[in-house]
Parts: sequence; C-alpha cells; structure tokens
Amino acid sequence: MVLLLVFSCSDEEDPVDCEAVGPILSLGIVTDATSCSIADGVINISATQGLEPYEFSLNDFPGQSSGQFNNLAAGIYTVKIKDANGCTDEIENVAIKAADFTFAADITADNSCLGSNGAVTIEVTAGNPPYTYKIGNGSFSDNNTFAGLASGNHSISVQDNIGCSVTLSVTVPRGSSGVSWTNEIKPIMENSCALSGCHNGTSRPDLRKFETAKFYAKSIKSKTQDRSMPREGTLTQQQIDIIACWVDDGALQN
Repeated sequence: MVLLLVFSCSDEEDPVDCEAVGPILSLGIVTDATSCSIADGVINISATQGLEPYEFSLNDFPGQSSGQFNNLAAGIYTVKIKDANGCTDEIENVAIKAADFTFAADITADNSCLGSNGAVTIEVTAGNPPYTYKIGNGSFSDNNTFAGLASGNHSISVQDNIGCSVTLSVTVPRGSSGVSWTNEIKPIMENSCALSGCHNGTSRPDLRKFETAKFYAKSIKSKTQDRSMPREGTLTQQQIDIIACWVDDGALQN
C-alpha cells in the first residue's frame, strides 16, 4: 500500500526532458592494467548531445571535465556524466583486467522493487589461486557468490594467494519490477503533484496523464530522488523508490 501525502510542487520550472535532450555516454578505449599490483589502466569515455559543460565521474572519484581516467587498478567501474541541465547517463560494470588477474562477473538483476534478490558470482580465470572473496566490510572466504543484493553498487574484493587484492565495484541492475502506473504511480501524481498551481495541467504539464508522466519520467525520477520535487521534499522513501522502479521498468502504462 502506498502512503499518499499532499503538498505543493517544485519551485523549479517544468522538468527538462532528459530522455530527449540529455547526454549520451559512449565507452571508448579501455586499457588493462599491467598487473594486479600496478595501477596503470585507462578508461576513455565521450559524450554527445546534452548541454555542455559536462562533468565526468568514475565510481566515487571527484568529477572532472575530461573523459579520460588514468592510473586505474584492475577492477570494475561505473562511469557517469552530468550535463549543465542536470541530466545524466552512465555505463556500468566497465572492467579493467590484468595479465595476472583475469576475471568475469556473472550478475543477476534485482527485480524486487522494495526487496533485494540480485546476485553476483565472480570467476577468476587467470592469476595466483586460491582466491578468497568478500563483499563490503565482510570477511574473506572462499565463497564467490553473493545473493540477496539490492540494485545498485556493491564493492566486492578478491584476494589471491600472494596478497594482491582487487576491488570490483559491481553494479547490480534493476530488473522489471512490475510497479503499476494505475495502482501505484498515478495516485502519487494525483495527491502529491497535481495540485493548484502545480502539475495539474493549468500552468504546468498535467502529470496525472500517463502520456505526460511518461514524457517527463526520467526527470521525475531524478527530481524526486534529490527531493527538489515536490517543493517540501516530503515524499516517503518508499514512494521515491516506487517511482524509480516504474521509470526503470520503462514507464509502462500498466
């Protein structure tokens, strides 16, 4: 059951249609690291469309104006871009390997919107076995499969028998969650967005209409997640997550 809250709309202008005019990120040349112990890998990314200037980022590294990231250790990375409109794009699970550390990640999507059923299995095919594995701040063990994972980023460390440790920043994608426009999303739009002076079709687009909500879906997700829309930012986290699931499912009329 979705809790409905009533409040006013965003102070901002109508959302930018990031789906139509947002940046598109492209992966260029990826150079592997020389070895597990040498951080000399390189990832190149570029962008088209969107509004410059761009800000490129890699995992938790600070943003930068250049799309080239140098001095990278073997691992798995997510590369992102944000344009001047705040529209974003990203490429997940970009792998940098090494001659003495070749690996593959078998990733199962999390298709439970408010739960967690994703999984990751790491297979190391070249290096110095035996290997031990851990996720987050857990302890190393010989278990290379991690289940019950939520969609999003997970830090998995792999250690070989000579003490070389590699961190894999694995992103579990969100599978189709089946969130309903009719039963879950539309009521939120009706009670939280389509108020007087807000998105009720009088002065701003009517988000109660499926076609309009779908058109602005990516921006609705972004602005509810950063709590800039609605103005008071009083959506519950459950409502924000449900909106994100619906958008990630493709903003379906279901």
